[in-house]
Amino acid sequence: MSKMVKLWAALVLVAIALPGGTLCKQLRCTMELDRSCSLIGAVVNPDEIMSTTVSSSNPATLTTVQLSRSTITAIPPGMFQSFPKLETLNATGSNIKQVLSNNFADAKTLQQLYLSGNKISDLPEEAFFGARQLRTLDLSKNGLTLIEQTAFKRLRELRTLLLGENRLTELQATVFGDLSELEVLELQRNELGVIGDRQFEDCPSLTKLNVSYNALKSFNMAQFERRWAFDVIDVSHNHLTSVTIPSNLRQLVAAGNGIRRVERGTSNGSELILLKMPHNKLSSMNDLPVFEKLISLDLSFNQIREFDFASVSRFGKLVLLKLDGNQLETVSNGLTSPITHLKYVHLADNRLTHLDLNTLGTIPRMLKLDVRRNRLERMSVKDLSTSFPVLVRMMLEGNRFRCEDNRALLKELKTSITAYAMTAGDCRKEEKLIDGICCS
Repeated sequence: MSKMVKLWAALVLVAIALPGGTLCKQLRCTMELDRSCSLIGAVVNPDEIMSTTVSSSNPATLTTVQLSRSTITAIPPGMFQSFPKLETLNATGSNIKQVLSNNFADAKTLQQLYLSGNKISDLPEEAFFGARQLRTLDLSKNGLTLIEQTAFKRLRELRTLLLGENRLTELQATVFGDLSELEVLELQRNELGVIGDRQFEDCPSLTKLNVSYNALKSFNMAQFERRWAFDVIDVSHNHLTSVTIPSNLRQLVAAGNGIRRVERGTSNGSELILLKMPHNKLSSMNDLPVFEKLISLDLSFNQIREFDFASVSRFGKLVLLKLDGNQLETVSNGLTSPITHLKYVHLADNRLTHLDLNTLGTIPRMLKLDVRRNRLERMSVKDLSTSFPVLVRMMLEGNRFRCEDNRALLKELKTSITAYAMTAGDCRKEEKLIDGICCS
């Protein structure tokens, strides 16, 4: 047999041995100043994935690879064979359409994998098999509709899992079953209608959960009752009508639901320091349970028509109170003794026509008062500097002040440290600016 015939026979055998009968495709990785390596403008077709190799000037020590302006339908397994110490792979926005089983079999040192902004629609069983050191996995902004039950199996070092902005309608019962070290989980902006009562029971380290912008009608937070603190849960913009807050939760964000009832968990005490519930259907602050450590309370844009500052005394550490956008026409103060913890009071966008600051004399350490966009015609106060010695800001824009009725208030403001001034641009056509207040 001639040498030429032998050569062609060898090439045919190589082609047959390679997936799809194609020759190996090689990509060159360009070194950056920060010692990372960039694949710029790489194009890898589906039939080339398994046979693609990547090279660089220092493959044995390279720890970071990023794709830039590339089109790769899946991560080539040759990437991890070429770079045995690869710790970070950033393939954001690279037109990836699938995660192939066993593609990560050699990703033994991989710790961060960023796949955000691709076109992945499903995750197969054991999708990341081999990547046992993975700590951060970003799958946000894909088109995920299905995650197989064992997709995250063996990822026992994973701390952060980002699944936001996909199209998930349900979660398999034990899909997070192997994630014992998971701390942060994002599921916002999906289409989840139900989350199981025991969905996260195998995630004892979980402390931050975002399930906002889904279609949940109920959500059992009792599954997070533990001896140690759970930092924050965000259930905003679902269809919840009630919430029961576990005793160990520090922060609950629940904006834009239809919540009418708030309850506490069955355990004694509460670790809650922040409760943010604007745009719901609560009708009274008195309907809230007592949260002994609460610092920040936001009940803006609910359906509260009456408010007495005496209700604040139930929260012995409250610093910030927001009641903007309710239906308050008056506020009363049944406090029998001063409270010094309340510093910031927000009452904007209500229906107040007259506010006597003297009634707030039992809140002497108030720093800021916001009464913008009410219907205030006048405000009255005697000896502002003595009653509120640390009041540094009053926000008064968007009211209906009468010039003649507020001369006494202006006199007090001028001799205090309180900043209040409006500008001519804040005044309506029929108003004039007098000593920093728009009035008519």
